[in-house]
Amino acid sequence: MGLTCRDVMVPPHIQKTVEPTENVATALRIIKESRARFLPVVDTDGTYVGVFTAPTLLKLILPKAVTMTNNPALTRMGLDNLNFMNLSKADFEERIDALKDERVADNMSLPENIPVTTPDTPVMEGIFMINKFKRHVILVEEETQKFVGTVSANSLLDSILNDT
Repeated sequence: MGLTCRDVMVPPHIQKTVEPTENVATALRIIKESRARFLPVVDTDGTYVGVFTAPTLLKLILPKAVTMTNNPALTRMGLDNLNFMNLSKADFEERIDALKDERVADNMSLPENIPVTTPDTPVMEGIFMINKFKRHVILVEEETQKFVGTVSANSLLDSILNDT
C-alpha cells in the first residue's frame, strides 16, 4: 500500500490547537510560541470546528476602515493605502492588548473554507488538495470529525527528506 496522509501528517501532540472560546490574544501567544501560521480550532471534546490563521490576526490589527474594502459594496468608502499612518511599538502593543476581547470563534476560517480529509487518504490526494487550495489540509476522523492532525507542504517535505 502507498503512503497516506497519516504517514506525513503533523500529529496532534505536535500541532498546536486553540479552543473556539479562547480569546485572540491567547491564539496570538500560541502562534508566536509555536511559530505556526495557523491553528486548528478544536472544541473541548476534540471536534474540529475551524482554523485561526496568522493573516486573520494581522487583519484584526488593521483599522476597520481598511478591512471594509474586502466587501465589494463598500470599496468606494474604504482606504486604499496606509502610507500616512505610523504605528509605534506602544500602539502595536495596544492593538494586540485589545485582542483579548475578541473570541477565536468569531474570527476563524469556517470549516467549509478549509480542505479536510481523513488520515487514510492517499498522499497524492493530499498533495493535490494542498496545490488546489493553496493551504494546509486538516485531517479528521470520518465518523466523529475529531481532529487528528494536519498535512502541509512543509510536513510533506520534512517527512520525505527525513527518510532519505
